[in-house]
Amino acid sequence: MPENKGLIGLRPSENAISEFVAPPYDVISHDSKLYEVLSSRKNLIHIHLRPKGEGEARYENARAALEEFKKQNLLVEDDEPCYYVYKQEFESGSRIGVMLALEVSDYSEGKVVRHEKTFDNKVTDRKKLREALGYQVGVVFGVVEDKNEDLLETLNEISTLKPLCSFATDFERTSDMDGITNSVWRIPENSPPGRRIHDLIARENVYIADGHHRYHCALVMGQKYVQTYISPSESAKILPYDRVVGGVPEEKLENFPKRLEGKFEITPTDGLKIPEKRSFIFYFKDKATKLSARESLLEQVRGDAVARLDTSILQEHILFPELGLSPDKLKDKHYFNYFPGNEEGLKNMKKLVDKGDYQFAVSLAPVEFYELKEVADAGIKNPEIAMPQKSTYFWPKLLSGIFLYKYSLK
Repeated sequence: MPENKGLIGLRPSENAISEFVAPPYDVISHDSKLYEVLSSRKNLIHIHLRPKGEGEARYENARAALEEFKKQNLLVEDDEPCYYVYKQEFESGSRIGVMLALEVSDYSEGKVVRHEKTFDNKVTDRKKLREALGYQVGVVFGVVEDKNEDLLETLNEISTLKPLCSFATDFERTSDMDGITNSVWRIPENSPPGRRIHDLIARENVYIADGHHRYHCALVMGQKYVQTYISPSESAKILPYDRVVGGVPEEKLENFPKRLEGKFEITPTDGLKIPEKRSFIFYFKDKATKLSARESLLEQVRGDAVARLDTSILQEHILFPELGLSPDKLKDKHYFNYFPGNEEGLKNMKKLVDKGDYQFAVSLAPVEFYELKEVADAGIKNPEIAMPQKSTYFWPKLLSGIFLYKYSLK
């Protein structure tokens, strides 16, 4: 189990925080309306995604933007180690967790466990930015099992107190994170609730849910601790990662999905929705069909933690062999685009198919935490074992900029 402690560094003033925070940098494209909106504000984007200049000058200019925000008292120093309980409330529910400094350890130790492969070359830009700033801006999202829900109970008790700040995100309808209420409680490390948070998390292994390369950056840099948000598994709900698909040759769609009757039970269904486990709903312009894996197929994959995942069954038994798609096309928007499996995501996928932008949509059941844990634990001994791409969607994303962690190196 990794050690943990309170955060020190910079935090936005109460008056500045709602304008300063932003979605994670990797969900903001430079040509998006969201980028335009954030660029017009005194926002974190000027530090972590929009620093002026070319090449290495960008990183020094990011540092200058940070210093300017400090001069304007938009960012204030906070040198008392504290835990920051962070709750997000949205239409369909809420999620609660705590931001802290988590001990950085190698994956082979099994204290911090990944379920995706990580690569050194993918962290070069973030490493240079982090080194120039002296602060970690982004947050790693971790989950702990919390079998007896002791951590969840403790965090919920803290959430009944008066928060340090509470605000609703307003990104002018340019982000699916609009309208979420964000509340933060500042808990000193040496206070009774701070010590309880420490002890409850110190007994758990941490499973990375999102931000694998943010953690990997800390590992490559040799950070002692990394800023991490920890949520109990009961609160960190995983959404399905649904997809729309295009570019399939028409001949591949002939007699589909009927030709899969040997592996799947095929039934008509009323529209695009979240199916039960080991089932998939395919939507073709006003026609929806459910494919449910037959027992013979389930028996074939039962002994393999990766092969029995719904995403694996979809890809390895339908999309790749039957429709001529392949792993190299998964990140190509001509072939695939991805959406969270919630009401808004399903609605957006249906629109794209009805407009003819994509040939069909597929909805899946969500990955359960125990499935993520099984794959991640297997990957400790064999790093080649990992979840298939686009298997889990944790929504809403965590806001960046609630705290900027002043890290130290080993």
